[in-house]
Parts: sequence; C-alpha cells; structure tokens
Amino acid sequence: TFKDHIVSWVESYIEWMYEENAPAILAEIDRQIALVPSFPGLRHFPQGHGFKQWTGNDLKALMKVIFLPAIVDFIPSNMSCAIAAFLEFCYIVHQPSLDEADLEALDSALKCFEVECTIFEAVGIHPKGISIPRIYALQHYHQLIQQFGAPNGLCTSITESKHIDAVKKPWRKSNQHEALGQMLITNQ
Repeated sequence: TFKDHIVSWVESYIEWMYEENAPAILAEIDRQIALVPSFPGLRHFPQGHGFKQWTGNDLKALMKVIFLPAIVDFIPSNMSCAIAAFLEFCYIVHQPSLDEADLEALDSALKCFEVECTIFEAVGIHPKGISIPRIYALQHYHQLIQQFGAPNGLCTSITESKHIDAVKKPWRKSNQHEALGQMLITNQ
C-alpha cells in the first residue's frame, strides 16, 4: 500500500540525513511506537514498527495515531505536512458519507500533499519524482465519489481476503504443476 511507501521513505530519509545516528533514531521511533498504551480500537505495537511483512490493517493502525507523532522530530516540517495531508485525505475518504464540504477538504488535502511531497524528490529519496499509480488515482476520488458515493472504508484488504480464499488456498491444494485447472475445480 502507499502507506508502506511512506514508512520506507521516512526510514530512507532518516538513514540519509542522520547516517551513523540513524539506527539510534529508528530505535527511538520504535520505542515511542511501543510505548503507546493499549486502548480499545487501537492496535498496540510492542516491538515498534519493524515487521517483516505488513498487512493493510497493520499500516492503517500504525498510521491512525502513532506514526506521525513518533517521527515528527526527525523529519523536515514539509515532509510531516505531506504525510499529514495524505493521512487527512485517507480519513476523509473512509467516512461513511461525504458532503460538498468534505469533498472540498478532500481536494485541499490532496493539493497540500501534491505540493509538499516534492520534499521526497528534493532530498533524493525519489529524485525523478513520485510516480505511483495509486497517487494518480487520488486525483479522481472527488469525481468518483460524486458519481458513486462514499467508498465507506472500501480498501484492498477486502480483495486481499478474497485472494486468499480464491487463489492461495486452492494453489496450496494443487500439485503446483499446471495448477489453474485444479484451482478452478477447487473453487467450484
């Protein structure tokens, strides 16, 4: 997910900016993330943010309230503004219903993100600019919401669970040699 890119870009920036002090700073960020007390509805990260594999729900939980406060002292203000604008965009999109004021706020958050995300280009993390299809797709949310209504929390984790049921489980049951036919039979 794009949130995963943000986490890795921040890590790259800290490693570039702070060089030999980067491991200590990343450890401090992990410590701050781990210190967040348990709270209903808020995922706890006792080991910080360093996992081998992230799920969409892990990233959503990390970004919900924990990540930006943990990194804000170690990144430039326009980088934190870019991240905050992106998160604001995400929060608006996940509302169950959206009115014109919400759509204006959505556009404002996207414009702010587009202006401020040039910091990732300026510091060399993305020297040729950010060209991720999902960022381009954000420009169409306003129009699509007007046409089809609020996404209401629709996310890739929904299709991820279907992918597991429809592809991964049947693949494991097959002999992995010309498996498509076997997978289709399993899914019947």
